[in-house]
Amino acid sequence: MSAASMDLDALIEDDYENDHDDEDDGMAVRDQATISKENATSITSPSSDMLKKSSLRARWLVLSLACVVMTGSYYAYDIPSALHQQLQDYMPQSPHFETQFNLLYTVYSIPNVILPLFGGNIVDRCGAPACLALFAFFTVLGSSFLSVGVAAKSWYIMYIGRFVFGLGGESLCVAQSTILSEWFEGKEVAFAMGAGL
Repeated sequence: MSAASMDLDALIEDDYENDHDDEDDGMAVRDQATISKENATSITSPSSDMLKKSSLRARWLVLSLACVVMTGSYYAYDIPSALHQQLQDYMPQSPHFETQFNLLYTVYSIPNVILPLFGGNIVDRCGAPACLALFAFFTVLGSSFLSVGVAAKSWYIMYIGRFVFGLGGESLCVAQSTILSEWFEGKEVAFAMGAGL
């Protein structure tokens, strides 16, 4: 208990003892004392405006980390396109290379036709930080499968990797946006959302 709330309790007790003779005055003092005590508690409570997430400097660190997560996800999504020629030279020669290559993006999109509809609900139920970690895990796992598939020269392992990557890819953005909306408010929300994309 803080010194301010102890002094307030002592003041409330003194006021009550001085006014206990008159019942009506006693009720008014107790009501006012209760209100004063609630106000003092709210001033010293951790939920006061001084400790709101949107007023902390740590929100800029949160924004930076959210940007790193999304940059990694976008990089991993686009890396097959950047390595198109190298993959064509490395993978077994096939007249269907372009079809096999484009399937990497199609397979990624399959879970994202439906999953983003449920992604927000999952984030609401489980919490944004836990979901961000789960979705980021799927993206890392999927990228790992893709790398193993390239090393093994197996399109099927690469497709599995892209599918797993797709399980987390788009929903990752939902969780990231939720976290940013918790840490920023007012005019900073639009900046944070824009920087996070």
